[in-house]
Amino acid sequence: MLITVDIGNTHIVTGLFDEDGKLLLTFRVSTNDRLTEDEYFSYFRNISKFNGVEIKRVSGIIISSVVPNLITIFQFFGRKYFNIEPMIVNLEKKLPFSFAKNMNPTGFGADRIIDIVQALADYPDKNLIIIDLGTATTFDVLKKNVYIGGAILPGIEMSINALCGNTAKLPKVKFTTPECALGSDTISQIQSGIFYGYAGQVKHIIKKIKEEVGEECFVVATGGLGKLLSAEIDEIDVYEADLSIKGLHSIYLANKK
Repeated sequence: MLITVDIGNTHIVTGLFDEDGKLLLTFRVSTNDRLTEDEYFSYFRNISKFNGVEIKRVSGIIISSVVPNLITIFQFFGRKYFNIEPMIVNLEKKLPFSFAKNMNPTGFGADRIIDIVQALADYPDKNLIIIDLGTATTFDVLKKNVYIGGAILPGIEMSINALCGNTAKLPKVKFTTPECALGSDTISQIQSGIFYGYAGQVKHIIKKIKEEVGEECFVVATGGLGKLLSAEIDEIDVYEADLSIKGLHSIYLANKK
């Protein structure tokens, strides 16, 4: 079995794969830098058991993290409970893409690496625009397996928090598909503005990227809130909920000794 751990700014998403590469289970917990390896193992064991997944012999663990101080905790987790040194995703690993000569990859996030790797595996021989709608929304663009650039903007939840946090009377609302663009009260108006406003941003960025690439591009979306927006944005060709978790599996297979 392989344990994959994707540590983001908001959530830690874990996947468990069997020996044949079948994804048996995914679950998420809130990112917390006070989490201990023992607490995390308790989550892992209890959620696996509840879902009827028996933890058999674990042969590997791979970690992607944008929260550096949590890497150590999950290294302890691997060593203590499975006697395994986890593989850490970074640009030093064997990867199926390169960077254009004008790019500076310093600080390039592991979360973006795993999305790119799996998108290339699933949709080879295509120019790709990969959109990850997470804490931040990232756009990564590849032309013939070469990374040529991208864009980053505040995530949906970040936008909602900024709106309610910087106003005295506007409430925090749940991100959802509104019934119509013309809201009938404050809450429905915020939901409409956030949903259609964010969809408009994504649409326009896709349009500008395609103009600059100058060739046909296949658009892949992922991320916790990506499913709702993907249904609204015709420019998105496919939504892949497990893109990052599967990307970790692919990187592990390419780099295991």
